[in-house]
Amino acid sequence: MKFTCDSRDMVSAVQTAIRVMAARSPIEILEGVLLDADVGGLTVTASDGTMTSVTRIDAAVETDGAAVMPGRLLSDIVRRMPEGEISASLSNSFVLTLRCAGSRMSIAGRPAQDYPAVDTGAFDYEISLPQPLLKDMIQKISFSVPLEDQRKVLTGGFLNMQNGILDLVGLDGFRMAVKRARVSDVEKTAKAIIPAKALDEIARLMGDDEEQTAKLSFARGRVLVENGKTQLYSSLIDGEYIDYTRVIPKAFNVTVAVSREEFCACIERAALIARMSRNNLVRFDVGENQLVVSASSDAGEAREELDASVEGGDISISFNVRYLTEIARVMTDGDEILIKLGTSVSPCVICPSEGDEFTYLVLPVRTNAQ
Repeated sequence: MKFTCDSRDMVSAVQTAIRVMAARSPIEILEGVLLDADVGGLTVTASDGTMTSVTRIDAAVETDGAAVMPGRLLSDIVRRMPEGEISASLSNSFVLTLRCAGSRMSIAGRPAQDYPAVDTGAFDYEISLPQPLLKDMIQKISFSVPLEDQRKVLTGGFLNMQNGILDLVGLDGFRMAVKRARVSDVEKTAKAIIPAKALDEIARLMGDDEEQTAKLSFARGRVLVENGKTQLYSSLIDGEYIDYTRVIPKAFNVTVAVSREEFCACIERAALIARMSRNNLVRFDVGENQLVVSASSDAGEAREELDASVEGGDISISFNVRYLTEIARVMTDGDEILIKLGTSVSPCVICPSEGDEFTYLVLPVRTNAQ
């Protein structure tokens, strides 16, 4: 194997690969990155056994060949080499030598035939979405997808597309996030539970250009996401996802309309105090035309009064501040939000005052005063 390529392209491809690669794997070769050079360029592949990344970059290939290189060592080397054109050559003993400007580094690798083949079998159907849309949807719900849970289906985000409406859902035992988009030009029905790690990597691969699309191809038990130069294959989580529409209460006793921007800033400030306490609590006191947000700890106190439009009676309710700050940091749509409350011990729902672009649900914390 012998090729030359732009150092920036190789750094980007290898960085994409090691995010997928298993840091510690019972299959030792999965701690490596597969380099495959042919007439079409250089392909960089990495896998953790359930998710596989395949990135193709432009390269002038003089001699075809392939080998598996230690992933993290390769990444460290190419990141630290000078910018410019990298020249690579592979010896018969699978030692890869990289040259760039006055720098030369050699790495011992392994034969490519030991690397597991990628399952590129046929897919049943596909959908295309704008890359910024898919990225935004994942970022708005990923905080509520647990990495571990006794209910395996909850360790992934639920993609549900029906009748031109796409929902992406994250749910754990304490909160739920639903991000909705209307994609009326996509008529297909799709349901899939995508593992949390794969969701995060999909978001990283997406660009910000509205003209760029991502293609998602589905088959039983697996999905392929393509953004141009990179293909990401992932296993799907098998099982029936919880009916998230039934988790949301149908009726509320109190509805508070408040400025989204003021509310989010207020929560961030209250969190500075709440995090210093053992219980990490922030408290809402709802009264006539007012929402009071407060927190206290040995380090100090925080109290803020927000102008609000209130329907219903007075209510006091407390929350784990982390759950509220995670919502506040991703809730960037709309000028006004609604905070819907039932009782001091029933779920709180936060949604836009107009439209249905997002729904956040969080369970309160029972305190001695409740």
